[in-house]
Amino acid sequence: MTGGGLRRVDERLGLAVCRVSLSGRSLVTYARDHVTVRTPSRPDFRDGNTLDLIDPPDAADVARWIARFHDTIGVLGVPHVQLRWELPLAPDAPPEPPVADAALGDAARAQGLELAPLTVLLLDAPVVPPPAPVAIAPVPPPSAVDPQPTDRRWHAATVLYRYDAPDRDDPEVWRTWNEEFVAWSVDVQRELAAAERAQVWVAQRHGAPVARATLVHDRQGLAAVEDVIVHPVHRRLGIAAALTHTAVAAHLHVAPSTRVGIAAEPGGPADRLYRRLGFAPHATVWTARRV
Repeated sequence: MTGGGLRRVDERLGLAVCRVSLSGRSLVTYARDHVTVRTPSRPDFRDGNTLDLIDPPDAADVARWIARFHDTIGVLGVPHVQLRWELPLAPDAPPEPPVADAALGDAARAQGLELAPLTVLLLDAPVVPPPAPVAIAPVPPPSAVDPQPTDRRWHAATVLYRYDAPDRDDPEVWRTWNEEFVAWSVDVQRELAAAERAQVWVAQRHGAPVARATLVHDRQGLAAVEDVIVHPVHRRLGIAAALTHTAVAAHLHVAPSTRVGIAAEPGGPADRLYRRLGFAPHATVWTARRV
């Protein structure tokens, strides 16, 4: 509730969307003015080892929050520092990169932190995209079928992670791909799928997987679409739009009251795409990170 001087931490839906895909391997602790996320088994998991602030920090408080991070998360051997907070966006906010508060930006840089924004959008009114030249189907949960064909489908979907950023189009960049961490992340997704908290979708063209997406939810009415990845050869054909819409529509058919969120680089192609699919801006999530 929010009356009587009390406030629900998860009214910060932008940050909540960013935490939906956390599994039982991550420990989430709620306090009056922050949320602590720790993943003891993976100190290198940035978004699994973060301090989410309920309100944007004052410039004078940045050093104090860094000290809190070290005291509560850094003691696990986490090599980075990460603070996150959100600022509201109007539903009609234009798709353009926001500008950080000048004083806060200066204070963060003085502490060796880099600021990066992320736009979180919430589904308002779903828009059906034009048909795409693919066949879209879910990957069955590991516990639902014979594990061998399921494992093959999971592997096919995993390979597409190589194309999760524009520079992944260059095979030379694959040498920096952290296969061990990706394997760990996929294993977490398998756990969430087996627990009926996640559904992986794959788009096939000419008999081969060319795109993937994941819809994950928290069983409390909040879901997020993540890892929307299309092979570079098959981009600009409407596949990402069709895949995202199919995943969301399937979940809403089962749980129609779910709030669905998605995150994108402000002003980027994904941001514009999701707006066309009926998602509206909700918040800018700022991340202050020191590697």
